[in-house]
Amino acid sequence: MQKTLGLKFRGKFTIPAIQICLFIVPPILCVSLLILLPAGCSKQPKSLEESAPDAVYDTRAQSKVFPVVATGYQPMIDDLEDGDLKGLKADGRNWNWEQFDDASDGVQFMTVQKVEDAPGKGKNVLYLKGGNWKYKGAGIRAQLVSRTPPQPFGYYDASVYAGIQFWIKAIGLDRGKLAVSAPENSTSDEGGYCIENCADHVEFTFPLTPEWQLISIPFDAFVLPSSNTAGLLDPSRMKGIHLWAETSGDYEVWLDDLAFITQPKE
Repeated sequence: MQKTLGLKFRGKFTIPAIQICLFIVPPILCVSLLILLPAGCSKQPKSLEESAPDAVYDTRAQSKVFPVVATGYQPMIDDLEDGDLKGLKADGRNWNWEQFDDASDGVQFMTVQKVEDAPGKGKNVLYLKGGNWKYKGAGIRAQLVSRTPPQPFGYYDASVYAGIQFWIKAIGLDRGKLAVSAPENSTSDEGGYCIENCADHVEFTFPLTPEWQLISIPFDAFVLPSSNTAGLLDPSRMKGIHLWAETSGDYEVWLDDLAFITQPKE
């Protein structure tokens, strides 16, 4: 027998909570009363589109998107051993390293640096130095198929893989954030089709230290920050991988062997 949420009078009858709000108590008390309704009334988004119901899309750009499907033969995204910022072109990926920032008056410099303590097979790593940002900070990104014709509307189907991993160390930052974008929450300048009110990128936050550490992130560990909802990363619709340095102070970051995690063998 289903119970009715409300107030019971002399054990004989119950006035439902919604009727109390509508006819008896002042509106300000209504809010407090309805907060007591079962938590099941709240609904978490099941997709990026559902998380941003007011998003506006460019239907012309939307018609141009196309998938590039990974086969799984080369999980390494970039080991930097070629000494440039063009990105390792393998398993359908065709991209260059890019920088982004919060459009304030900060500065950031990116290059390939040779270091003796590199954790990978070689000595080359990606080096980032910056600071003085006023808002969110800055970072670097790998738009995985941004240079694949007909550019830039391709997206990457990485469903053959299980996650993302990399080696990293930093000075001036105690945490980092890796975010993943999709066509539906990327602007047309980024090869997506969202115009405004776009969904957030799914992200994963991790601690940073001055010592090298291996960060391994399964795809299902990424969360949507606006609702703290996990499971919204669709690896078959990846647009870009974004590494954030969120600080107003000075920072240095070293990155090596950005790669996909291979699926466990059955």
